[in-house]
Amino acid sequence: MLDKYGILMVVDEIQMGFWRTGKLWSIEHFGVTPDIIVFGKALTNGLNPLSGLWAREEMINPTIFPPGSTHSTFNSNPLGTSLGLEVIKMGYELNYEKTVAEKGAHFLDALKDLQKRHKEIGDVDGLGLALRAEICTDDGFTPNKALLDKMVDIGLAGDLQHNGKKIGLVLDVGGWYKNVITFAPSLDITHEEIDLAIALLDQLLTKAKKAM
Repeated sequence: MLDKYGILMVVDEIQMGFWRTGKLWSIEHFGVTPDIIVFGKALTNGLNPLSGLWAREEMINPTIFPPGSTHSTFNSNPLGTSLGLEVIKMGYELNYEKTVAEKGAHFLDALKDLQKRHKEIGDVDGLGLALRAEICTDDGFTPNKALLDKMVDIGLAGDLQHNGKKIGLVLDVGGWYKNVITFAPSLDITHEEIDLAIALLDQLLTKAKKAM
């Protein structure tokens, strides 16, 4: 679409496509209608290098881009395109739009409940199975990289407990201040596995605070 200055607006949709947020494209949550979507990565579930481009018909029809007008060293990839089509078909067959939204709501509610028990958890938000939680000082706002670093170390040590056995927890750390835990699990994660993750996170945060 064109903005008020007549400039073409393009949405690059890679990380948050293929039902990660509960919709095929995350922009569907916000009523955005882009002119172009560039996508890849999850398109073939990591089994074949393939990316793609969708655009409004008037921008990419054969009168504008006739056969042979573009070239790529990865042209004519029947295996990749077949695989990409199958991945999309399976996403619909597995009803990811419904199940990812349900699991994401469960995960987010559990994180917010955990936030009530630990004042060091700051902002918690996300869509579907693309969630985040900030680790802060006890004011719930100031970034606390040191505490998250301690959580990472304890999680990797594998000394947490689950059903009488030792278990570890690997955290994905990000954010400008490196105080944000990102949660982007498999779309096939179960509700029981989400509950386990929250229990381990609770245990991990408790240990880390005592160790500071």
